[in-house]
Amino acid sequence: MTEKQLKIRQQAFALSLCTLVFMGVYNFCTWYASSLDFVPSFTFDFEKSIPFVPLSIIPYMASGLFFCLVFFSCKNKNQLKILTWRMLFVTVTAGIFFIAVPLRFSFAKPEVSHHILNLPFSFLKAFDSPFNQSPSLHIAFAFIFWSVFKDLSKWRIFLMIWLILLGISTLTTYQHHFIDILNGAILAHISFIIIPYRKHDPEYRNLRLANYYLLSGWILISAALLLNQYIGREGLMVLLPAILMIGIGYNLQKR
Repeated sequence: MTEKQLKIRQQAFALSLCTLVFMGVYNFCTWYASSLDFVPSFTFDFEKSIPFVPLSIIPYMASGLFFCLVFFSCKNKNQLKILTWRMLFVTVTAGIFFIAVPLRFSFAKPEVSHHILNLPFSFLKAFDSPFNQSPSLHIAFAFIFWSVFKDLSKWRIFLMIWLILLGISTLTTYQHHFIDILNGAILAHISFIIIPYRKHDPEYRNLRLANYYLLSGWILISAALLLNQYIGREGLMVLLPAILMIGIGYNLQKR
């Protein structure tokens, strides 16, 4: 058996393992939430102005393709191992929250008249559920996908733009509320801290430190919006240190 064949087998095994765990966790949590008499929702006031954009279903559905592609984009065994552990950690942790704090999507989804775009929405209606909302696995996975895609020499910019569109589409397809996106980002960065890449390599020290700043930034953004929701606009002052934390984290990543 050649090294290339061994690598492909390992990548296929990692993909299969993460897929099986995801399906098991997601379906069990859906069954649990659907068995409850009442499942609440949480929305911020500004979410009422978010438009429904049928075309955004295209980047939204691409998450499944990226889920498969990312395992075969790993450059070495260590990167594949870290990716696998992060995917498993995020999936299982999100499942715990889906059961402990079940939430559902609360906005009525408009009818899609375009017959082609209606197909993926019909698929979602049949196989997805309004539960398993927070944290958003679409968002958590997108951050983890980027941790691998950013090292690619080709298609890097294209994949970055597509992942950004994917993140936006979770809102504009009426699949997630904003709190789900924030919690998905927080969960992803917790996975980066708990399962670091090249933990003992000093060249990656800035990257590991950046994750602490970025995690702090996402938590502060969540705090600012919650304070604004329940106390008043003065709560938005917390956005200032949040932006500072994210700026520092971004700069450390670049270095």
